[in-house]
Amino acid sequence: MKPFFSIIIPTLNEEFFISRLLKNIQNQKEKDFEVIVVDARSQDRTSQVVAGFSDLPLRFVQVNKKNVSYQRNYGADLSNGRYLVFLDADAGVSASFLSHLKKAITNKKGLVFIPYIYPEKKDSQFEFIFSFVNIMIELSQNISKPFSSGGSMILEKNFFQLVGGFDEKLFLAEDHNIIKKAYQWGVRPKFEKNIKLKFSLRRMKKEGQLAFFYKNIISPAYLLLKGDIKDKIFDYEMGGAGYMRAEKGTSIEKFIKKNLMQIKKFLKTL
Repeated sequence: MKPFFSIIIPTLNEEFFISRLLKNIQNQKEKDFEVIVVDARSQDRTSQVVAGFSDLPLRFVQVNKKNVSYQRNYGADLSNGRYLVFLDADAGVSASFLSHLKKAITNKKGLVFIPYIYPEKKDSQFEFIFSFVNIMIELSQNISKPFSSGGSMILEKNFFQLVGGFDEKLFLAEDHNIIKKAYQWGVRPKFEKNIKLKFSLRRMKKEGQLAFFYKNIISPAYLLLKGDIKDKIFDYEMGGAGYMRAEKGTSIEKFIKKNLMQIKKFLKTL
């Protein structure tokens, strides 16, 4: 019998983060799922960590292409579930994540679902910012250029194939792109507050708050004003390598010096 959910996780050097997510999946109250980890030839212990979860209905496959969209699409092609649950390797979910999701699907008959995101760090400042972000994501579903809440999302498999999956040619924001494609097919994603996802702040810890918020402001602005992000508009490291080394972000002065040319180039395009 085919599972209701196929959980697809792309990885690249995620030995320090993937175990938390797999433990979360292990603890799910809803058990009707399979897990597919699509790894881009990690150079660390990702494969060994994943192998330690032998009690999960899990497949670990490796591909030669380091491209998160390609990895997600590859996992979708291998999947057997009715609904595809795409999760980033550093994300976190509660034990009721899949049960709440299944209930929402059963009651609302949606084809695309976007989870409510909250920061992994309990801090009033971040909680306020994420509340604002969630409101903006929800409101954006009513315009022609809607946003996602990141790479973690849920799509009905047949519809995912109909829209052509994730665009592998984009440099960034492939998650927003697939939500836009759904909108163009007349499907408005359902933003569900009961389907909550813990958002990792590891990038902010490494790069600093300034760089983190700069990139998260520039990329949506680019999408609204220019369209899909096909070219490199700023440095954006993929995978989990290096995140355990840095707890202090780049200073404002160093960040400006490093990104000044890219900032000027972007402003000229507006």
